[in-house]
Amino acid sequence: MSKTQQPDAQPHGRSRRAGRPAPGGAPREHSDRTVKKSVTLRESVVAEIEARTGARGFSQFLDAAAERHLALLMAQEIVDDHTARHGEFTEDERAEAEAAWHGE
Repeated sequence: MSKTQQPDAQPHGRSRRAGRPAPGGAPREHSDRTVKKSVTLRESVVAEIEARTGARGFSQFLDAAAERHLALLMAQEIVDDHTARHGEFTEDERAEAEAAWHGE
């Protein structure tokens, strides 16, 4: 930490969305700080992202993509836990879930 940076200061000037519930209803803990990381991406992926966001929206795009992927992983964990305890979903349960997904 630099001498001019306060302990509660946010590097890079951005905050994250704290307290959004994770699948299953439990709130996730988020740091209000961002961290600078180095990642390796394919050139074609970088070009596609920058074409949509511009260079300044790149980190936000990756942050949002990572959050969506983590949410999907957590949802899969919930499904895996359910099937381990109760067996595979029945056709009726699948139909009910699909109807709920489509707002029926």
